[in-house]
Amino acid sequence: MATNREWVFKSRPGPKGFAPSDFELRACEVPSCGENQVILATHMMSMDPTMRNAMAGEDGAARTQGSQYWGFMNWPVGSVPTWRICGVVRESKAPGFEKGDLCLAMVPWRELNAVDAENLRKVPEGLTPSACFSCLELTAQTGYCGVKYVARPKEGDVAYVSGAAGATGLIACHTFKHLGCRVIGSAGSKEKVEMLKSQGFEAFNYKEEPVIEGLKRLCPDGINVCFDNVGGETLEAMLDMLNDGGVVAVCGAISEYDTRPAQRRGVRNLFQAVAKRLRIEGFLLFQFTPEELQDCQDTMTSWLKSGKISDCSTFVDGFENLPEGILGLFKGSNIGKMLVRVPLESTAGYGK
Repeated sequence: MATNREWVFKSRPGPKGFAPSDFELRACEVPSCGENQVILATHMMSMDPTMRNAMAGEDGAARTQGSQYWGFMNWPVGSVPTWRICGVVRESKAPGFEKGDLCLAMVPWRELNAVDAENLRKVPEGLTPSACFSCLELTAQTGYCGVKYVARPKEGDVAYVSGAAGATGLIACHTFKHLGCRVIGSAGSKEKVEMLKSQGFEAFNYKEEPVIEGLKRLCPDGINVCFDNVGGETLEAMLDMLNDGGVVAVCGAISEYDTRPAQRRGVRNLFQAVAKRLRIEGFLLFQFTPEELQDCQDTMTSWLKSGKISDCSTFVDGFENLPEGILGLFKGSNIGKMLVRVPLESTAGYGK
């Protein structure tokens, strides 16, 4: 007989940040397959830094009424979070979907879900699920669109990406490079720095060399455009190093996600934005037009098939180890995309 389990968001992270005990694994009902639905067995689960904001509740930020981001990114305690996964179809009552199909969907963190066909997208033929997550899905789209449509670099620009060895940062680096920029990235380990260099980027370890010093060493004449995933002191270094008319595309601020609002350092050199006439622009993926997103999908697929980009993923195995995947992401143990992976055969008996 088939069984099912789900992850419940049990408590908001305390002063020391996220802990595995903030989630609880429990048994739940096995879903039945309705008309135009499939039973989707979870195979890979996307781990993303912005999930930390959803855990924070009112400590995350002062929410303004009508904020689209904070309206979605706020997990109630006691809920089963809904996030992006890849699953395998175990039963289908939906035309066009058969048992064994690999599909992408936004569903609750359960081993088995009943999913409407309209909310499914098949993994493209010839691609692995991890390649979809690292090169074509939401984090990759964020890196590409943030660079092309927010940073808007010019050929010959010197570009800097913080958090460059993560899923979004790595795609941002590739996008800058393919748009004709010289690219510098920072990361937090020797292994990550070597990976970035192997892919054609200049890089330094911010744990061994302060960001401002690394940028001064590699870019003594300054930088033109930045893609920031880190915030805090790193953003301050960007503002100091940017040349007149420079741009910062602000994607995230992971350095502050585990810091209470009253303890956050803020940006202490914001006048640089005035003195240098800088453009500092935050963005979210849902702001881009259908045409821009289609350009992203077409271009990234082409780059992936031609070898200009490649799958770069880190795995934590086992549905029961999901909190370790989240913790590893926040500790920076991943290179590229962080994924929790569930063996395909783990629910193979369902529907037989």
